[in-house]
Amino acid sequence: MLAQLPTRNWNYSTAAHLLNRAAFGGPPAEMERLADLGLERAVSQLVDFDRITDATPDPEWAKPNPKRGEEMLAMRRASEEERRLKLREEQRLQRARVTELRGWWLQRMAKGPRPLQEKMALFWHGHFATSVEKVRDAYLLWRQNELFRRLAVGNWREEIMTYFETDMPVTNAYTESINRLAKDKNREGRGYSFEVMRARMLYTTKHKKKASTAKVSPFYKKTICYGLSDFAEELNYGVDLSTI
Repeated sequence: MLAQLPTRNWNYSTAAHLLNRAAFGGPPAEMERLADLGLERAVSQLVDFDRITDATPDPEWAKPNPKRGEEMLAMRRASEEERRLKLREEQRLQRARVTELRGWWLQRMAKGPRPLQEKMALFWHGHFATSVEKVRDAYLLWRQNELFRRLAVGNWREEIMTYFETDMPVTNAYTESINRLAKDKNREGRGYSFEVMRARMLYTTKHKKKASTAKVSPFYKKTICYGLSDFAEELNYGVDLSTI
């Protein structure tokens, strides 16, 4: 267990060390201000960030789009050439928004009023890695970023354990393999987009994977389950590729 730093040892150098560990460093004036606050007040200002007002505005586009469904339906009904043009326009828009999102977050980390919260959000961003190449939606990436910020120093148990309570728990490794298969099939020219291929493989009900078996121990006289037991219903993991 680490010993608490004696108050007499609190100075400009230790204030700078605290900023480097609990934030992203800072200019000399900020280090001097923390040193003048004293040890307890300086630590409290960083750790108890909920008491500090954060008036940083969200990106203008960071809100639900009520017309999203209508736009997707219109794209499906459009001609092939119109769909191609709309897709290119959407891709340009998403790239611009992702670039803006990166700058927005960098500004929060560099100049925001809650540096420890932003540093923990960055930590969770590295832990729960998500690629813009897979998500392809800046709004969803912003929502994830807000989740990391909201649970920066909170308890992640509910968010993580909720996965095991779903009707169809699909691991990241499974979806990664599905992505690979969908790309292969897409290149074969079956006529479906990558998103449609992936959705059909994940969410249709023609193909089912049986749960793992349960065995009875001759020593303990009770059932020992390996993975999911036989008592569980068959789990739906998508369609057979040969049926697409």
